[in-house]
Amino acid sequence: MADRPRQSPAHRQPRPALNRSSSEILPRVSKQNVDRTMEFLAAYNRRDFDAAVEFFHPEIDWVLPALQRSDSCRGIEAVKRFWKGLDETFEELRLDPQESVDAGDRVAVRLRFYGRGKGSGAEMDTEMYHQVTTFSDGTMVRIEYFTSWAEALEGAGLND
Repeated sequence: MADRPRQSPAHRQPRPALNRSSSEILPRVSKQNVDRTMEFLAAYNRRDFDAAVEFFHPEIDWVLPALQRSDSCRGIEAVKRFWKGLDETFEELRLDPQESVDAGDRVAVRLRFYGRGKGSGAEMDTEMYHQVTTFSDGTMVRIEYFTSWAEALEGAGLND
């Protein structure tokens, strides 16, 4: 982000009133969480890992389902290593959001995975995992994957 020129106090825009109700503020913050989640997925799909981690907490928890739990990790660099390992296995791997559910500080995303193996050329096109991103103060602190959409909704604190 480029540095913005400093303005003298007389030229600053007025600050929004601090007495706004939480019902006015929370939808904006929640929409921001959804937008950041979608930006993360788009950056990941174009393999721009630096942009993908822009809103990650430095000690983000990356949690995969039990069948792949050994690949779970903590921290930005560990997550990037995991992604690079995937790129060694797949010629192409894309996570296509099918729908998202705004749960305030959590965002559930129904995902369709498309991939083509390196060497084998074997293709996959399936809803393998679904993602729940947890935010704290606009920062992604946990991304967890679930094997069913119902489990992801439950993981986001929603009942369907």
